[in-house]
Amino acid sequence: MTFCNKEKQLIDSGTTAVDNSFLLNYMPDAADVRSAVYLLGLALSDSNGTDNSCETIANKLGISCDDVMSAFLYWEELGLVVISNDTPPTVTYLSTRGGMDSLKKIKPSKYAKFSKDIQSVIEGRLITVNEYNEYYNFLESTTFEPSALVAVAKYCVELKGGNIGYQYVLTVARNQLLRGATTIATVTDRLNSQQKYDGDLKLVFKAMGSSRKFEHADREAYEKWTKEFGFTLDTVVAVAKDCKTGGMTRLDSKLTEYYKRGAMSVKEIEAYEQQKTRLYDLARAINKTIGVYYQSLDAIVDEYVTAWLRRGYDDETLLAIAKYCFKSGIRNLNGLASVIDKLYKNGVTSLYTLENYLARLADTDERIQRVLVKCGLDRRTTASDRQLYKTWTESWGMPHDVIEFVAEKAAGTNAPMAYVNRILSDYKQHGVFDLASAQQYKSDSATKASTATTVYIGGKDMKRRDYSDDEINALFTALDEEDD
Repeated sequence: MTFCNKEKQLIDSGTTAVDNSFLLNYMPDAADVRSAVYLLGLALSDSNGTDNSCETIANKLGISCDDVMSAFLYWEELGLVVISNDTPPTVTYLSTRGGMDSLKKIKPSKYAKFSKDIQSVIEGRLITVNEYNEYYNFLESTTFEPSALVAVAKYCVELKGGNIGYQYVLTVARNQLLRGATTIATVTDRLNSQQKYDGDLKLVFKAMGSSRKFEHADREAYEKWTKEFGFTLDTVVAVAKDCKTGGMTRLDSKLTEYYKRGAMSVKEIEAYEQQKTRLYDLARAINKTIGVYYQSLDAIVDEYVTAWLRRGYDDETLLAIAKYCFKSGIRNLNGLASVIDKLYKNGVTSLYTLENYLARLADTDERIQRVLVKCGLDRRTTASDRQLYKTWTESWGMPHDVIEFVAEKAAGTNAPMAYVNRILSDYKQHGVFDLASAQQYKSDSATKASTATTVYIGGKDMKRRDYSDDEINALFTALDEEDD
């Protein structure tokens, strides 16, 4: 059996590879003889001959085999080699190409007392070199006191038993660190104070139907719910009764949700849950109306439905808008939200105002269509037509009968709507704002009054009407111009 060996990554025939991390980070702090033992053993690890032995290293360096093993024990404590329990022992060099750069230089003697104290606490097993290295790195990279880490380990053993793993110990220690507890006094005080929650946790676990033992995470969670969030024990127990499946994870999720929504008492939580049921039912109905499906409704409720209800919309109005959107080809939530935004800007928040608003848009489109017919145009109303009509009526103050009168004169021209726009602009400049004045303006132009009647829809006598898909599409297209 060879004395020195190494991982496969280090085997490189003809040369001895020494990582710069060793030369820069470890060798400067080591005694010359320890560095010599490490380097000579590394070179011999390529050999399977009789020269690969502890005696060879000792003879070449003029030291005893005990000195050689003492040096290798030093490197083992730093995690650079592993010494087997065989007789004779074997030294295996560990690769320095993956993790050495992330390790800190730590002298074994620096934490001698800590190592002894923590091993006396964790009695169920021997602490490995790598585990010690994890503890050392934690202490080196934080302000945590070694004695405080021993106290954490003792606390964890009392919770989980003497075979506790170092990951659990370090997790508890990091939790203390996040809360500013790093000294033996502050850590002990926090850990002892959390144990007072055990009586309350028994009631919580009973409500959930759980019989497992408490863990540190349970105490941390209960402290968060009561100290940070402000829930009472009665409230926590009441919520826990609905968490027989999911346990502490579900309970934490629900209490966090209630905290964010401002539902702090049992009564407020019950009201919130009733409202939440309504919100999810409404979200499901809206999705169905516009033809979409989402397995999870949480984001839809938070991002869309809740915001719409805060604006004053009720379920019936939202479903009516969704229906109109579906008919007009708007079949996604972003499109629906855009329509609702436009309606909201125009003060449309109820079913009555929605129907009134759509009727007004429909009436306007009917008026524009009559103007197009007068102009001799056989086509649908466009966005440009709506913008022109809005300018004539709202900006220039032209009555509809005057517009139709001019439209008749425009029939047969190359660009009838442009002609109407030009004549109406002339009327505005000369103060012509009624049909009689228009008929008398420029007497050499014979005119004929329009006999078309105006249809007004609105007011309390308005009756709800049915719209074709084409009408709905036109009306919702017209929403774009309403924002201008």
